[in-house]
Amino acid sequence: MAIGNVLLVSGSANFSTRDVWDGYRHALELLGVGIIPYPTFSFLKVLSIDSVCSDIIGTALDADNRIDCVIFVDGLYFRGKRARVPRSIRRAGIPTVLIATDDPYEPIPDRESLYTYTFTNEIQCATDGTQYLPTATLPLPVVPRSENPRYDVSFLGTVFEDRLPLLLRVAEFCQQERKRFLVAGKILGGTEPFQPFTQTELRQRTIETIEKWEIYAQSRLTINLFRQSDAPADSASPRVYEVTAFGQAALLSGPRRGEVTRIYGDAIYHFDDAESALDAIRDALGDEPGRLARVARAREITLKEHLYEHRAATLISQLREGEQRRSVAGTSEDRIAWIIGCGRTGSTWLAEMLGDLPRIRRWHEPYFGRFMKHVSERPEELDRRSSFFSAEHQDVWLAGIRELFFKMVRDRYPQFGRHSLAIKEVNTPELYGWLQRLFPVGRMVLLVRDPFDILDSYLDLQKPGSWNTRFGDSTAATSEARLRRTAEHIRDSMGLAVDAFDAFPLMQRLRISYEELLDDPVPRLTACGELVSVQVNPRVALRVVEKHRFANYKKTGELEFRRRGRAGVWKDSQNFSEELLQIAREVLGPLRARLGYDDT
Repeated sequence: MAIGNVLLVSGSANFSTRDVWDGYRHALELLGVGIIPYPTFSFLKVLSIDSVCSDIIGTALDADNRIDCVIFVDGLYFRGKRARVPRSIRRAGIPTVLIATDDPYEPIPDRESLYTYTFTNEIQCATDGTQYLPTATLPLPVVPRSENPRYDVSFLGTVFEDRLPLLLRVAEFCQQERKRFLVAGKILGGTEPFQPFTQTELRQRTIETIEKWEIYAQSRLTINLFRQSDAPADSASPRVYEVTAFGQAALLSGPRRGEVTRIYGDAIYHFDDAESALDAIRDALGDEPGRLARVARAREITLKEHLYEHRAATLISQLREGEQRRSVAGTSEDRIAWIIGCGRTGSTWLAEMLGDLPRIRRWHEPYFGRFMKHVSERPEELDRRSSFFSAEHQDVWLAGIRELFFKMVRDRYPQFGRHSLAIKEVNTPELYGWLQRLFPVGRMVLLVRDPFDILDSYLDLQKPGSWNTRFGDSTAATSEARLRRTAEHIRDSMGLAVDAFDAFPLMQRLRISYEELLDDPVPRLTACGELVSVQVNPRVALRVVEKHRFANYKKTGELEFRRRGRAGVWKDSQNFSEELLQIAREVLGPLRARLGYDDT
C-alpha cells in the first residue's frame, strides 16, 4: 500500500510533544507525503472535546481527503472515552499509527486494540509489537556564536519534583562559583526554593521556540535532566537532539543512559548524580576549547543521522512494508493455534506462557464456539431445509461465521499475521468437531490431564467459598447426581476434543499433557511456537516459565483458581470418597485408558 496521504494528529499539550508533531509534519512533507495536520492543542481552544473527537474521525473518513493512515503523536489525549477516536478510525478500515513519546512515564492502555502500528521513542519499551523509533530534531537555524554568552549554565524545561534537588545543587554551585544560571520553564512547586540564589535567574512560563533558541545561544552549557521512572529508560529525549543540532551550548545530560552514550560518546557531557554533574560543569566551564570541540562533534552526529527526515523515512518504510505484509498475509489462518480439551487442565497456565513469548498473542476464552451450540445440540437441524443451518447451505453459513471470526481477530489484534495467536477455547466443546471445516489450515493443541485430577478440581470449584462465585446449582455439591453429571461433562468435553484431534491433519496438531508441562514446560512452548511458525528461543522460553512458576502466585490452595500445581492430587484428596471413586471409574475409566493414564 502506498502511504500517500496522512492525517497527522497531535496530542493536547502545547509544548514538548508539539515539537515532535512539528518535526514529522515538516519531514513527511519533504518526503512527498500529503499531510493534513491536526493540532489538537489548537482546536481545543475553540471547540469542545466531543467536537474535536468527532472532527478528527470525520476528517479521517472523508473520502475527499483520501487518507491512507492516521498518525497520532503521543496518544496520551486519546485514552478512556476519547479512545473512541483511534478505535473508530481503525474499525473503518484506515490504519492507525501511534508514536508514543512519553514512554515509560505515561502508559497508554489497549495500544494493540487501538492502533494498527505502534512506535515508541524509548528503546526499553520496544516490544515485539512496538517498534523503536527514536525522537529527533528538525534542522535548526544557524546563529553566529556569542563570544561572551550571558549564562554559564541553563536548564530549559518543566521543573518536576524529582528534578528540583539537582537543580538546586547546581544553583548552589553557581552561587558559590559566581556563575550565571538560568532556569526557564514551568516550575511546578513554585519559585521559592530558588530565592536564596542571586546568581540564578528564573523564567517561570512556557518558553516559545524563538526564546528557546535565544537561551541556547546565550548559554555555555545547558542541562538535559531525565525524569525518574518506575520502568527503565535508556533513550535520548528531543532536547538532546535539538541542543546538539543547534550547535551553540554544550550539552550536559543525565542521569546517564546507555543509548545516549552509544550515540554521542564523549561528544556531550554526562552525569550520574549531583556530584558528577558538578564535576562536569567545572570541566566544561574550565576548558573552553574542549567544550567547543564537543559541541562541533555532537552537532555532526545529530545532523548526520538524527533529524526528523531520517525518522520519517523509517516510519513510512515500515508502514508500507507492514501494509504489504498485511495484504499478503490475508487470514494467516496457519498462525492460529486452538487450545482445546476441557476446563481445569492447566489451559490458562499454558495460554499465559504462550502469550508472553515474542510474536505470539493470547486470546483467553472468546467463546466463539457458542455459534455452533445450536446445531451441535440439535444435529437434525442440518437436515431441516428451512433451517439456517441446513446442510444444503452449509458452505454459506460456515463462510459467514469464518469471515466474522477473522474480522474480530483483525479488530482485536491488528498486527495479526506478523504475530501468531493462541486461542484458549476449552469451554465450548461444541466447536471441536467443526474446527477442521471452519479452519482447514489452522492449528490445534490438545491439552490433556488425568481425568481424575480434572474431576477433583471441578469438585473443588463447586464448593461454597470457591473462586468460582458464579457456580450455582440446587443440587448439593456432594450428591451422586452432581458427581455423575460433572464426570460426564469431563468425559464428553474431552472425548469431543480427542475425536477432533484424531481427525485433524497430522502436521497441524500437537498434543501436550499437564503432567509434561509440570515436568518441563520449555520444550512444549517451543513446540507450540513451531506449530504456528514462531521460532522460540529456549532461553526466552525459560524466562517465561520462571515468571509463571506456581510458587510465584499468591492466591493458591483449596477453593482457589490455582490449587496445587502438581499431578495426582486426586489420590490424597478428601473429595475422592469410595463412592466417588466408583462413579469416576465407571464414567471416566474408558477416557483415562484412551488418554494413557493407568487406573491402578
